[in-house]
Amino acid sequence: MSEDHSAAPQTEGRGGGPTVFRGTALDRIVFFSDAVVAIAITLVVLPLVDGARDLEGRTAAQFVSDNGWQLAAAALTFVVVAVFWRTHHALFAHATGATSRAVSLNLLWLACIAFFPVPTVLLVDADGDDRVAHALYIGTMLVAVVTLVLESIELERHGLVPPDDGPPVARWTASIAFALAFVLSFAFPSWNAWPLLVLVPTAWVERSLRRRARGRAQG
Repeated sequence: MSEDHSAAPQTEGRGGGPTVFRGTALDRIVFFSDAVVAIAITLVVLPLVDGARDLEGRTAAQFVSDNGWQLAAAALTFVVVAVFWRTHHALFAHATGATSRAVSLNLLWLACIAFFPVPTVLLVDADGDDRVAHALYIGTMLVAVVTLVLESIELERHGLVPPDDGPPVARWTASIAFALAFVLSFAFPSWNAWPLLVLVPTAWVERSLRRRARGRAQG
């Protein structure tokens, strides 16, 4: 995130290039993004809070037992959204500005984050072989991941973030894994969320690709 708060809210790029938001304008984009994430990460919890206020003679253990799936959905939403936020934060922590196209991509990413609690609840409450529930759940994450990659490419293309030193395929590793999980979950709905296991080696594969690329460059 830019630290130059004295910069103009937006400036035109050289040679009639795209509008670039800097300084306080960039800060507002980041703060707005953080606010949307904070709201989305608590949406699933709110009904549980209301239920906890009205136990109607039940014990805390009975409340947990009666709302086990809802608690699982809330925990799952928190974890997934938190992972997405960390990736978004890492991108904008080094950004010196944002183009209009990057802002549009960021809004699409925020739409995925705001919508994500809905497919999470549907996945928890629906039958195990509900293709639509699985498609919405994994599809929303897929769009969010792809959008972040496109946003990073847009910022890098205009010199607003440090260049990625890895091979092009490395930044698409998670997107490819999510796409595979999406296809598997739709083709085999009885597998429930198990196709997401293809994401487990994603970080290792990405690090391996980057390490191999650095080794070739140094050699």
